[in-house]
Amino acid sequence: MVTAAPTAPAGFDTITTADGRVRSYLVSDLSNGESAPLLFVLHGFGGNAQAMSSSTNIEDSLDAYDLDAVVVYPNGTGAEQGLPQSWNAGTCCPFAMFDLVDDVAFFDELITSLIAQYDIDTERVWVVGHSNGGMMAYRLGCELSTRITAIGVAAGALMIDTCAPLRPVNALHVHGELDTVVPLAGSSSFLGIVFPSTQLSVEKFSRTNGGDIKLVTDAEWSHDWRPEWSDLFTKFLASK
Repeated sequence: MVTAAPTAPAGFDTITTADGRVRSYLVSDLSNGESAPLLFVLHGFGGNAQAMSSSTNIEDSLDAYDLDAVVVYPNGTGAEQGLPQSWNAGTCCPFAMFDLVDDVAFFDELITSLIAQYDIDTERVWVVGHSNGGMMAYRLGCELSTRITAIGVAAGALMIDTCAPLRPVNALHVHGELDTVVPLAGSSSFLGIVFPSTQLSVEKFSRTNGGDIKLVTDAEWSHDWRPEWSDLFTKFLASK
């Protein structure tokens, strides 16, 4: 039985998906009424849309690159049950994966809804995510490539067995050598979940994908979101 999410906070919009879930999301419309890219920014495990908006300040980076996008910060599931919010990115993360939440279908439906509300350039639909959100970005790049054109992965990993995009999806993965949550070299460290190495994730995503795939690592980065990541992602997306 699906429990509906609580009433969304002020400033949030909601969508009721085909599985009966009420999902909430925050929109920052920078489009100035013109056709614009659609950028999703996904929080990590235990995070939320509002905190992701505050921690990334990605609108400032978009402004610096004159990129007038419709920016959407969605919430994962779990809060409606008093649990940490998460995304079902495959083999991570609880509790969305245990509940078999169809987050791919959620984004498919949300994109359709947003296109009906805003003047979206459907050839520039992007997903940037941190940690579990980055894992979800990878899954969307693999399984929703008919709609997603580029992804940005921060401190995440590819957590599905098969990745076969139907069209090229550009990708930038950033990861720190000091990351002990989703280690660069991979590990089994979070509730018994096995994280593949960053290199393996990138190679697997690249294998059947004709997109522009880049990996950037740094010896001083840990797992937490870094201010420079917003600039790196924005610069990458602006070139697409």
